[in-house]
Amino acid sequence: MSSFSTSVSEVRDGLVNLRGYSLEDVMKELTYAEGAFLCIVGRLPSASERRLLDAIFTSLLDHGFVASTITTARYVASGNPNLIAAVAAGLLACGNNTVSPRHSYALLERAARLRSDQGLDFEAAARALVDDHLAQGLRIPALGHPTHKAADFRADVIFSLADEVGLGRDAIRQFRAIQRQFVAASGKASLPINVDGALAAVGHDLGLSPQEIVSLAVLSVLSGIMAHVVEEISTGRPLRHITDGEYGVPPIS
Repeated sequence: MSSFSTSVSEVRDGLVNLRGYSLEDVMKELTYAEGAFLCIVGRLPSASERRLLDAIFTSLLDHGFVASTITTARYVASGNPNLIAAVAAGLLACGNNTVSPRHSYALLERAARLRSDQGLDFEAAARALVDDHLAQGLRIPALGHPTHKAADFRADVIFSLADEVGLGRDAIRQFRAIQRQFVAASGKASLPINVDGALAAVGHDLGLSPQEIVSLAVLSVLSGIMAHVVEEISTGRPLRHITDGEYGVPPIS
C-alpha cells in the first residue's frame, strides 16, 4: 500500500512541525507573511524579502468588479449563500487571464534562455521576444490593464520596493526592457507592466518556482474574495442574473 511522503509537516500528539520548525514557535515568533512563505517555499524569508512579501500579500487584496474572481464569487453566493462554496468558485476563476503570473514567468524564462544560449543582452532578448509575439499576433503577457491605463501603481510599488531593498535583479530588468521594446515596436505607450508581471519578475528574482509565486498571488487575492462573499450573503440579494446578454441566433422563419 502506497503512502504519502512530505517535507511540509508532521503532526503528532501535542506537536506540529512545519518545514522543520515547531508550529508553536511559528505562532509565537513569526508574522503571517513569514509563516506562509515558510510553508509554501520551505525556508524563512530574509528581512528584505519580508518587506517585499508584505507588498505582495496586499497587492491583490481587491480587484472590485473588474475581476472575474469577484463577480464569479458573488454570483455563486447569490445562488448558494455558503461562504466556502462561493469563495471556492471565485478561486476557480483564477487562471490564464487573471491573477496567475504563470505566463509572465514563462516569458521571463524564455528571455533568460535567449540571453544564455545566444549571448544576447537584455534589450536584444526583449526585442526578439517582442518581434516574435507581434509577428504571430500574440498578446505579450503582463502588459496593460483594463482599468490602470497609464501605469499600474501596484507594479510600480513592488518594483520600487525591490530596488530599495536590493532585490531588483535580472527578471525585473528584463521585464522593463520588454516593455520598452514593445512601446518602440508598437507605439503603444499606454501598456505598462501590470501587477501580474511584477509578481512574476519579483518571484523569479527571489528564486521561486512558477507554482510558488502563483500560490503567493492566490493568497493575496483570497481576502478580497472572502470580503465580497461576506457582503453578498449579508445583503441577502438572491439570484443575480445577467441583463445585458444578446441572443445571437436568427429567428427561424
